[in-house]
Amino acid sequence: MSHLPVAGSLAEPLHAVGARFDTPDALIAAVRSLRTAGYNAVDCYTPYPVHGLAEELKVPKSLISFLVLGGAVTAIALALTMQLVPSNLIYPIVVDGKPVNLSGLPQYVPITVALTLMLGALAAVKGMILLGGMPRLNHPMLAWDLFAKDASRGFFLAVSAREPYFTLEKVTDLLEASGAGDITAIHLDPSDDE
Repeated sequence: MSHLPVAGSLAEPLHAVGARFDTPDALIAAVRSLRTAGYNAVDCYTPYPVHGLAEELKVPKSLISFLVLGGAVTAIALALTMQLVPSNLIYPIVVDGKPVNLSGLPQYVPITVALTLMLGALAAVKGMILLGGMPRLNHPMLAWDLFAKDASRGFFLAVSAREPYFTLEKVTDLLEASGAGDITAIHLDPSDDE
C-alpha cells in the first residue's frame, strides 16, 4: 500500500482503488479482467457514454421507465375521470338530441396528453433523483485530485474496498496488467457521508 499514491485522509478507511485509462477500449478490457477475477463492485466514470461498458459492468435495467409508465397511467386515469365524470354523469348536457356517450372522446385528448406528459416527466425526474442517491454533496472520488481535474477527459475506474475478495495488492496488480495509469488508493474524507 505504501507504493500507491493516496487521495483522501489516511485516518479514514479505504473507499476504493482508482485508476485512469487513456481509451475506452482499455477501460472495457480492465472491467472485463476485474469481472473475470470476481470483482463486482466496479464503478466507471467516463466523459461520454461508452458502447459496451454497461454490458461489461452488468448494469441492471433502470426502474425509471416503470416509474414513468406509472405516472403516465395515473395521469390518463386522472384526466379522463376529471373530464368524463362531470360532463357525462354529474352535469350531462344533451345538445341537438345527441346521446351522452363516449363518441365525444376526442375532445378530451388534449388535456389527457398534456397531463400524461407532465406527470410522466415529474415521475422521471423524481425517480432519477431518488434512484441516483441524490442529493449527495460530496463523493469520495472527488478527493482524488486527478479525477477532480480530468474527469471530463479521462476514463476512470474504481474498485470498491467493500468487495469480499478485495486485497489492495491483487487489485493493483490486475489494474497494472490492464494498462492502467495513475493508480491511487482513495480514502474517505471525514466530511463524506456513506
